[in-house]
Amino acid sequence: MRRSLGRLTAAGVAVAIGTAFVAATLLAGDVMQRISYDSLTASYGTADVIADAGNGDALTEKTVEAVRGTPGVAAADPRIVVPYVSMSAGDRAISQTLVPVASDPAFDTQHVTAGALPTADGEIALPERAAERLGVGVGDTVTVSYYTWQPAGGAAAEGAATEGAEDATAAPTAEATAGTADETATDAATAAPGEDDGTYREVDADAEVVGLTTDPTAAWAQYGGAALATTADALLWAGWGEDGATPTLADAATSQLLVAVEPGADTATVIDAVEGVLTASGSTDPVVLTRDAAAERSLSGSDGTGPILVVVLAFAAVAMIVAGLVIANTFQVLVAQRTRTLALLRCVGAVRSQVRGSVLLEAGLLGLAASVAGTLLGTGLVQLALLVMQNADLPFPVPTVVRPTVASVVAPLAVGLVVTVLAALTPARVATRVAPVAALRPADAPAAGSRAGRFRLVVSLVLVVGGALMLGGGVALSSQFLVAAVGIAILGGAASFVGLLVGAVFWMPKVVAAIGRLVGRLGMPARLAAANTGRNPARTAATSTALLIGVTLVAMMSTGAVTARATLDDELDTRFPVDLAVSTPYAVDEDGTAVPEPLPAGTVGALADIPGVESVAALPRDTVELGGSGAVVDALGITPAQAADVLRDADLAGAVGDGTVVVPRSLASNSGIEDGDTLTVARSEGGDGAGSGGAGTVDLTVAVVPLDDWIVLVTPSALEALGSPGTESTAWLRVADVNASGEVVQQVQDLTADSALDITGAALERALYQRAIDTLLAVVVGLLAVAVVIALIGVTNTLSLSVIERRRESATLRALGLTRRQLRASMAVEGALIAGVGAVVGVALGMAYGWLGSAAVLAGIADLQLRVPWTDLGLVLGVALVAGVLASALPGRTAARTPPVAALAVD
Repeated sequence: MRRSLGRLTAAGVAVAIGTAFVAATLLAGDVMQRISYDSLTASYGTADVIADAGNGDALTEKTVEAVRGTPGVAAADPRIVVPYVSMSAGDRAISQTLVPVASDPAFDTQHVTAGALPTADGEIALPERAAERLGVGVGDTVTVSYYTWQPAGGAAAEGAATEGAEDATAAPTAEATAGTADETATDAATAAPGEDDGTYREVDADAEVVGLTTDPTAAWAQYGGAALATTADALLWAGWGEDGATPTLADAATSQLLVAVEPGADTATVIDAVEGVLTASGSTDPVVLTRDAAAERSLSGSDGTGPILVVVLAFAAVAMIVAGLVIANTFQVLVAQRTRTLALLRCVGAVRSQVRGSVLLEAGLLGLAASVAGTLLGTGLVQLALLVMQNADLPFPVPTVVRPTVASVVAPLAVGLVVTVLAALTPARVATRVAPVAALRPADAPAAGSRAGRFRLVVSLVLVVGGALMLGGGVALSSQFLVAAVGIAILGGAASFVGLLVGAVFWMPKVVAAIGRLVGRLGMPARLAAANTGRNPARTAATSTALLIGVTLVAMMSTGAVTARATLDDELDTRFPVDLAVSTPYAVDEDGTAVPEPLPAGTVGALADIPGVESVAALPRDTVELGGSGAVVDALGITPAQAADVLRDADLAGAVGDGTVVVPRSLASNSGIEDGDTLTVARSEGGDGAGSGGAGTVDLTVAVVPLDDWIVLVTPSALEALGSPGTESTAWLRVADVNASGEVVQQVQDLTADSALDITGAALERALYQRAIDTLLAVVVGLLAVAVVIALIGVTNTLSLSVIERRRESATLRALGLTRRQLRASMAVEGALIAGVGAVVGVALGMAYGWLGSAAVLAGIADLQLRVPWTDLGLVLGVALVAGVLASALPGRTAARTPPVAALAVD
């Protein structure tokens, strides 16, 4: 092994990279679990015990007081989280999470940087970032808006609401405000006949900012920080309680309780006592756990790291498979080169089992050493990643050091060792077939040929044909049974690809030989390179196949990504009338009617100035009733010129005109309206009161369009004919470049961050899926790059071993006049040929799998738009060819520097 150390280096590097991948994946999974654990426990403060009433039972003030009076309990607080509280100051408005001020320092999770914590109702402490967005500081006042239910004719309820507004300030709590304030107001204002009479009233309350806070443990980072107020204010601002009554803890429907244990008290005893109190209060299945046990229970099976680890470990498996091909090639050639040595060992009494054992022991030592190096490398990479993450502004706590586990150490070592030994089994079997008489033969050039059996051919054909049928079946069934079809397609694709790899020894040499004949026309070095690749077709095929695996998967993901983008773009254009719509929320007037608010002054101009926005149209909005269908919907007023400027769908833009009402297909189907009908449109009684006239009607011709929306389009003149010009509450934007939707959406969101404006439209969803696709593609390609790097190491290894095999041949050519430059050129062409064939075939297979996979996933959702990622595929081919040439540099240099006389002297 010491004599062959240089020849084993490449195989060792391949194993080290693969095991580093496995080690880093396992350690990263552990880090993700720790981050989830720390994020959850941070919101507990330093509570010793976490109690849960269980089965959805709500805590009451009486139960909390009973727990506080339990022996050994120092303090107890219900865990209340209010995720969306509407706050405003001047013309700025935000939604902010709010939590009550802790009754004991043990439950504190935030650090006061200015002022103090609230001590009375009507006071609030804001995160520094929230205060900055609102433009307020300590001593300023913010307005909190919340909704309260007022029964019809309930003067007392109205008085209660008013009193609540004067006494406190609003902030909704977790689960209290699942919908938006706009939805609540709209639903309340349009209660159906037969429901309890009444309506939701929006209440504004002033709160004094008494403190500014930071979140040093990232306890509330997932919410963007948390404001602090008294428990009474938190309950009131959440909108809990019925019929105007002051909300209680029971209305919050919270079941968690944080408990601090007195110093010296036995925690187990306190847990039993608290459980008894909860049971006595009516809880049917209380759960009382220590802080650590509660966090583990919450994270059990729900932290999301399991599926992530499975996916990443699948890519690690790909890397190890490629590494196995490189190792098998290495040991095949080493065994071939040691034919005389092995024969001499047989002559002096070595039996076959000893020869086999020597090869496997060598492989085991190589695998163990490389796996140790790989495990250390993977651990170092994860530690480096943690250092980078600590310097980034991330919304979660990051561990400072890696904590290796038994699994993260043993698993990479075991995988590296097993893969190396398994890859050496075939070469070891070949070694046992060396006859003792081979020691007496002349020293011919070693050969590492292999014969592919019929069994392999049958298995390959079964997998390819069966997998292709399953893949086709998955595509055909995708429109009826999407989930099942995708599963069948994935299994079929995997089976057919494995079949191609198993049978690569049959077809890959023919592909290499065919391309080699074409390359051979370029000159003497090219002909030598083509001839050399054909001398050992099995090894050349295995090397190209190793690269084929990574390139196929990269090309498949790139093709699938660009096809998904095009398909989803087309689908979004049919679902949304415009790229972006910026609109104001509904407000509730004094009669309890939901009405649109006008856009803030200057909004349209600011939107038009955003780079990447091609055009903006400000549209009036009102509420109308469609004929006898009874459907009450929003109507937007848009001129034909505005439609041509902002709408992407030319047919939709052409449908807008005087005397026409454009109705989305879903709305038309639901309301029994058909294209070409004459529809009487009336202004709803709840419509905007702007303008002079009363409610009127107008007859319009229906144009049904394929939109997924619940609004109708008319011209502004039609709105005026109804008795009101509407309220200019909506702006439609057209993006100059749909592929830059993400940048435009981000700028629009930044512009409207301190307001209550709503952003919808195709560009918003396009930006979301583009970001998701780009992120997924970057991660997957990055993971697959490991396999590609290992495969390129295999190319270098193959060429290096080829140089050793052909030392005498190279010397003879040099003696006959072949120059060093020509010899290096021959090696470069050979490397490019091996890598190029693997890359070209991989790109072709990747495109096919990418299209078929996209068809299986998307054909049942939208009209498939097949695309080719020319740039990505060209980059993959270019990198493969350049890497193949670079891989030949060291072997070519070694071959060229060997003097002809020295090479001819080899036995």
